[in-house]
Amino acid sequence: MDLNKPGERMQLHPTVIERLVKIYTTYGGYREEHRLRDELKKVDLSPYTQQTGEKSSFLVLSSDIEEYLNSITR
Repeated sequence: MDLNKPGERMQLHPTVIERLVKIYTTYGGYREEHRLRDELKKVDLSPYTQQTGEKSSFLVLSSDIEEYLNSITR
């Protein structure tokens, strides 16, 4: 993906949104939000482009990609 191309966008995959919501509800609300910041720093994202359909690009959890790749190589 060429990020310099105008109009090319990337969205968060729904699983990433759910993970972020879980982090916010678990670690948010503490003074100065240190715990929240620490947990958000641990979130590892990777770009993924759909292979069929609209070929949309998403940021997905790297662990989800690793899990999928491990499942197909077994």
